[in-house]
Amino acid sequence: MAKPAVQRGLELLARCSLPTQYRFAAPIAACLRLVPNRIRRQTRENIELCFGDRPRAWRERLYRESIRQTCNAMTELAAVWCWPVDAVLARVTRQDVCAEFGRTGRGRIVLAPHLGSWETLALWLGRHADAMMLYKQRKSPALDRFVLDARARAGGSLVPTQKHGLRKMLLELKNGGTLMILPDQRPRRSKAQIESTLFGVSAPTTTLVHKLCSKVACDVFIASIYRSTPPGEFGLRIEPLEHARLAADPTASAQYLNDRIEKLVADYIEQYQWGYRRFAKSAYESTGQGK
Repeated sequence: MAKPAVQRGLELLARCSLPTQYRFAAPIAACLRLVPNRIRRQTRENIELCFGDRPRAWRERLYRESIRQTCNAMTELAAVWCWPVDAVLARVTRQDVCAEFGRTGRGRIVLAPHLGSWETLALWLGRHADAMMLYKQRKSPALDRFVLDARARAGGSLVPTQKHGLRKMLLELKNGGTLMILPDQRPRRSKAQIESTLFGVSAPTTTLVHKLCSKVACDVFIASIYRSTPPGEFGLRIEPLEHARLAADPTASAQYLNDRIEKLVADYIEQYQWGYRRFAKSAYESTGQGK
């Protein structure tokens, strides 16, 4: 099977250092800011929704930096997916991991918002916690195999987003395993969701975290690997969450989850994925972007 173009391009870029990969991201970011495209439009729209009361100069700085960080996330996949795992994890030079993460003797849920380099976090959790993660299949079999192999090479396992994959996750959690979940994806209209807010904006929230916590007595954490300084180094942050609050009333659970995501994002605000259509359709309709 021939290698997909994405794989060939990343393998070529992987010959460069991470700082050089980020330098390749700079002209891509400039193009995204100049040429009409979905990422540019959605980034600006989300920033206006969440921070419309901030000074225009502040919002403009966040917009420009967010585009740059989005492109950094694209080009750094060359290292994250193609370098040896040890070489990638050696770049995680700062670690702020709560003591509870190492002491746990039961199942763990690690909530990983779309912040910083969550693909690097997946490698770290695969290596250090043998974590199980959900996985959405690509349409191209060759690209699907490349991504699967890249993500699984540090350890852990990937399961499909269908019902049997969710059953595997529940069983893994009951058996004392670790799950990595991206908690800030907007559920599809056909999927169950909880009404909640993020940065004061309506943000339909997945029921998965609440369902797992209501079924299993487990430890829950929120984590991120963020881009640090000097360029090419990362920092790791893992903090405990309150299981009881996540297992309680669904609406209160979702709001507590989003409040903790908001708190984490605020510390690395430019590294959040502002180019993702996260919020409710009604929120975008209020600004003329409801399609």
